[in-house]
Amino acid sequence: MNGDRKRTPPEILNRGRLLAYQDDGRERCFGYLFEFAGHGIFEPTFGKLEVTSEEAKTHNRLLSHGEIEGLDNHCATGMGGMFYTRKTECQTAVVTWLGEEVSRDLRIKGQTLTFRRKGMTFRGRLHPNRDVFSFKRIQ
Repeated sequence: MNGDRKRTPPEILNRGRLLAYQDDGRERCFGYLFEFAGHGIFEPTFGKLEVTSEEAKTHNRLLSHGEIEGLDNHCATGMGGMFYTRKTECQTAVVTWLGEEVSRDLRIKGQTLTFRRKGMTFRGRLHPNRDVFSFKRIQ
């Protein structure tokens, strides 16, 4: 049950941009923010945050762009992250949580998804009834 408890929200840094907080002397970025009408803005680790809807939208947009930029410019072999799959009638794509396209160059064999982007190859494992998957760069 303790794993389900939210941590106390820290002081929010960089208002109006990518929202961050101090963690043991290091600045860390909040995850994607969810807005629940009439209830506020929530973050998966910390729960409710006192930010505006506009701040949350800006943060999410910058986070989505940052995930792709990080993949393109800083993801060494063995490093990885988490993306999502989006299925259309004729194709599956790898996307960020906001739906920003990462790759359509992919292959699914069983539960293994392999995708390519900018000359790099990444592999992850799909899970039934979930569109989120973790991956690592393999080349």
